[in-house]
Amino acid sequence: MEKEIEEKRSGSETYQCMNCGAALKYKPGTNFLHCDYCGTDTPIQVKKVEEVQELDFEKYAQNFEKLNTKATKIISCRKCGAESTFNESVKSAICPYCTTPLIESDAREERLIQPSYLLPFKIEGRDTPKYLKTWIKRLWFAPNKLKKQALLTNQLQGVYIPCWTYDAQTETDYSGQKGINYTTTIGSGKNRRTVTRTRWYYCDGHVSLFFDDVMVPASGMIASDVMYKINNWDTMNMVETDNRFLSGFLTEKYVMNMNDGYKKAKQIMNQEIDYAIRKDIGGDHQRITAQKTEVSEIKFKLILLPVYMSAYLYKNKLYHFFLNARTGRITGDRPYSTAKIAFAIIAGIAALALFIWLLNAQ
Repeated sequence: MEKEIEEKRSGSETYQCMNCGAALKYKPGTNFLHCDYCGTDTPIQVKKVEEVQELDFEKYAQNFEKLNTKATKIISCRKCGAESTFNESVKSAICPYCTTPLIESDAREERLIQPSYLLPFKIEGRDTPKYLKTWIKRLWFAPNKLKKQALLTNQLQGVYIPCWTYDAQTETDYSGQKGINYTTTIGSGKNRRTVTRTRWYYCDGHVSLFFDDVMVPASGMIASDVMYKINNWDTMNMVETDNRFLSGFLTEKYVMNMNDGYKKAKQIMNQEIDYAIRKDIGGDHQRITAQKTEVSEIKFKLILLPVYMSAYLYKNKLYHFFLNARTGRITGDRPYSTAKIAFAIIAGIAALALFIWLLNAQ
């Protein structure tokens, strides 16, 4: 049964403290909205996900503008063009991609497909430096001043990143060849040797695969490989989308639409299908000469994943880092120390020269 999302205004709700009237923000790792002024915590009644509801792709691909969109307040960065949903609790927000201040007057309304589920922020922003320190320590040839410079940044921003997920049942008929290795002796005398050759046999067959939650990042600013590098999401802990969890954070507008997302998902599926075919063929080598895949029961949903990101300047160049706000896994851009690299090369050459000298001295 599909989950229909009722049409209502999203992304502009302000949750006010009952004690002092200030805007409340979601407190990471809890089920509370927190007031930074008087310290009051207001509980969020979390809707436990008993069974994840998927949407029918064929139905929504043709009619999503009528079926599953609602007016959303969007703000665009004047410098880099990144687009995020906007709510009143982030009036002083900065663009997480280029550190340009976001201006409330730039906001506009747009109709967007609404996310079905989200993973709330678990790590608090004040705890991110320890993850950054650990990451920097592991970087080879990083400049000594990098740690100090990166940790001085005050441009940290929590952002919910949109991702499509797709389910599908695939049935594939294939034909190909199985290669079996064998050894034989060729030549004579001093040229006599054993070589490995392959006998090829025709084969055909059928593989059936069900794909569950093939994830495709829909961000326009974070590259997909960045999301995959921090991709150890505990999706079993997702909750139904509740704007209270978004309060105090930016939510990036998806740039890749559901149809283009499905094309990306099919590429991922096709790689898995090829692997399954080769495994089914068996032998030492495999050749796939033809295959035909039927795809059915295509389902999808839009989810939001929490990421801390920041930009920092090092020698007048902008670098970024990205932190999985559930697990602390981190990746990002980094500079290299030419002095350290040069020293390592010189040390390596010296060690090699010493090794050769010791060999010759024996």
